[in-house]
Amino acid sequence: MPKRCFSLLVALTWVAMTITEAFTIPLPGGRSISLDEGGILRIQLGDASTLPTAPPSGTLAQPSTLESIQVRDTGTIKSFGAFCTQPLVKETFLGFYEGKLINIKSSSSEDISELVKTTDYVMSLDGGATFMEGFERAQDRDIFSPVHLNHADKASAGCNCLRVLSSQGGQVAFFIARDVNIGEELCFDYGENYWKGREIQKI
Repeated sequence: MPKRCFSLLVALTWVAMTITEAFTIPLPGGRSISLDEGGILRIQLGDASTLPTAPPSGTLAQPSTLESIQVRDTGTIKSFGAFCTQPLVKETFLGFYEGKLINIKSSSSEDISELVKTTDYVMSLDGGATFMEGFERAQDRDIFSPVHLNHADKASAGCNCLRVLSSQGGQVAFFIARDVNIGEELCFDYGENYWKGREIQKI
C-alpha cells in the first residue's frame, strides 16, 4: 500500500475512534472505512465494488440452487463436503452462514466453552466479538448450507466460492465466485486467521 494511503487510513482510524455514531467513509478505489452500531471499526482495503452485494437479512437461496448441491463424503480427510450436481453460474447466492449467534461480551460460560470445542464451524462476524457457531447445522446434510463448505486456498482453482459480510451486520453471505461444473466440490478460503496454530492440519 502506498505510504500516502496508509497515512490516510491511520488518520481516518483516529477520527473513527473519537466518534461514537455509526458511519461509512468511502475511499478511492472502492475502499472504505466504517464504524458500525456495535462499535466495530472496519477497514475495507480491497475493491468492494467487485464483490456481489449481500441480499437482505432472511433471504434464502433459490430452491433450484439448493437442489443443485449435494452434501456427501469427500472420501478424504476433509470428511463431508458440498458438490455440484448441476452447473452453477458466477455470483449465484448460496445462502447465509447458519448457526448459533454467540457474542463474547454477553454469552454464558457454557456458550463460550461450546465455541471453543467446535472451532471448525465457527464464523467470525466482526473480527473477534461476535461469532456464528454452525456445528449443529452442519450435522444436517440433507439440505445444503454454507456451513458444509470446505477450504481451498484463494489462489487455487478449487476456491470457487466467496463470502461477503452483510452491510446490515451479523450475517455472512456466500456466493459462487466463478462458473462451477457438475462434480466440482464447492470451497472457499477460510483465511489466514483460521489456520494460525493449526498449519499442520491445513488441507
